[in-house]
Amino acid sequence: MNKEDIAGIRRELKINNSKLKMQEICSYYIKHESKDILCSEELYFDMMDEERKELYLKNFKKVLSGKIDSKIFELEFKDNKLGENITQKHMFHTLRTKNFREATLTIVNKIIEETCENYEKDFMISFVRGETYKPVGKKNNELEDGAEAYTMEFFIGSICPIIIPKKLLKFDFEDREFKTNLPMNVTINTDAPIEGFMFPSFSDNAAETDKVVYFTKNDNKPNPLFVENVLDCEFKSTAKADKERFLEVVRDIVGTEIEPEVVSRIYEELGRRLDVEAESGEVSMIGLKDMERILENSGINTADKFRSSFLGIMGGENYEFKASSITPNYATKSIKIDNNTAVISIGPQDLKNVKQVTKDGIRYLMIRIDDTATLEGFDLVTEKF
Repeated sequence: MNKEDIAGIRRELKINNSKLKMQEICSYYIKHESKDILCSEELYFDMMDEERKELYLKNFKKVLSGKIDSKIFELEFKDNKLGENITQKHMFHTLRTKNFREATLTIVNKIIEETCENYEKDFMISFVRGETYKPVGKKNNELEDGAEAYTMEFFIGSICPIIIPKKLLKFDFEDREFKTNLPMNVTINTDAPIEGFMFPSFSDNAAETDKVVYFTKNDNKPNPLFVENVLDCEFKSTAKADKERFLEVVRDIVGTEIEPEVVSRIYEELGRRLDVEAESGEVSMIGLKDMERILENSGINTADKFRSSFLGIMGGENYEFKASSITPNYATKSIKIDNNTAVISIGPQDLKNVKQVTKDGIRYLMIRIDDTATLEGFDLVTEKF
């Protein structure tokens, strides 16, 4: 699964889409303190009014939004080599059963039992079952009348916080007195789901029923109780954690000081891996041998220390990083240079233009520039160094 696979499903979640068929939507109101299901309902999507459809679709689209391995994770079911994982079997049953409500209720009870304590207030759990149609052999995905197509079935679960309105003091013009206003209705924040999932995962428009897509609202902070106890999946590293460990291996080899151009060359090497990934559509993985080659090409002498550093920090020689997890986004100024005077953001490709120098015992950060720098609309005066 890559960002294009996720985006392909997300793009279809819109009203009046001929390539999308939404079926039942089941929703449950959960009382946080008592863990009771206060209310539940099942409605067919086509029977809803347009505004309600829009709200639900927007909510389910949120569950498929965010950076992969930061907010969205493709997870494999535990101990599932022979397809014997009970949760995976129930997911598949939920996808195909005639009694969608009963199947989703089993998942709801599991969420209440395993992870309810993680939610601070009452919450709503919603599920939708649907399918999209993809034209056979069409690169633009346009579905023409009478064209041959194949079906991609899925269901999505979403957990949303419930906002209880505050008590208000109001003035009653009829009785000419101040009164306490006790609002009776609560609001479901469908714009900000706490977490959710989609089953199955998809890769190149093909279903991968041994995997599930998990979403969390907090960057790089998946809920381990939900991942391990509700989805029964293997917990995996976040992009942030992988990048930190990648840099830890580099620091263990080169020490605490490094030249900016060396860092720039490392990211250039990784950038080439991402270019290949974009062309092939296959996720680029960086293993022990790959990382050693990248560091050597960047001017770092790994000698005999690299292997021991990698094994000590990663815990084994078979660990692989996703290139996308450890590479900055070249479209943004995402590399930060910090000290107590300033924080400067610069594109990784421009690090080769940065030097830290000293003059008369004073340390300076020097950045080579092609054009005159501006400050609040003024050109800066150029002085000789």
